[in-house]
Amino acid sequence: MEKLKVLDLFSGIGGFSLGLERTGEFETVAFCEIEKFPQKVLAKHWPGVPIYEDVRELTAERLLDDGVLSYPDNSVSFEDMDMSGKLKKLTEDQVIEASRLYESGLSYADVAEFYGVSRQSMHEVLKSRGVESRPKLRFGKDNHFYRGGSYADDRAQGVVEKAVKKGLLIPMPCEICGKSGTMSDGRNLIQAHHDDYNKPLDVRWLCQEHHHEWHKSNKPIQRRGGAEPVGINIITGGFP
Repeated sequence: MEKLKVLDLFSGIGGFSLGLERTGEFETVAFCEIEKFPQKVLAKHWPGVPIYEDVRELTAERLLDDGVLSYPDNSVSFEDMDMSGKLKKLTEDQVIEASRLYESGLSYADVAEFYGVSRQSMHEVLKSRGVESRPKLRFGKDNHFYRGGSYADDRAQGVVEKAVKKGLLIPMPCEICGKSGTMSDGRNLIQAHHDDYNKPLDVRWLCQEHHHEWHKSNKPIQRRGGAEPVGINIITGGFP
């Protein structure tokens, strides 16, 4: 059985790690201790295990650079940086869904916006997966379409709006009551409902009343972020 990985903060001379490792089920992968004498003790008993001094500088990016953390093997790296300055990583499932969105008729820019990366990087990733670019086509005028419900995921609804404007999705009557048409203020009575916000083109058409009713007793699957670094299972901490 693979041992659980421990990050030991405010380590002292490693009492927590010593106790955990003696069970045979844990392995310490990094310490954080600012005092010099405990650092020497830790270095003697755990040779090769990195020791960090300042917990304020112990970021995921630094642990990734040092090899303490790593991304899953099935994640895909983009060469550009997102707005927060962190390298963007998508899972294999997200890349498959991105390919599906593009092949359904959305643009590279539309798909890139949904995942929070640049158009160029999305183009390069899909190209590397054998997705052929479409010829550049011009679409007709935008159609007004109501973004459905206070529970909506903005990015998923943004994809739906663009798909409706391009004729890739066609609003249908409410699948429960059969209502259709517009409200008094001109908004579409029918709303695009997602059971899973990770699949923005998989929608069900519901009127506002039945859309709200669904959300009162159900929760959609929330849109996942990119791939999360792996390599630490437990974080312990002594007295700072």
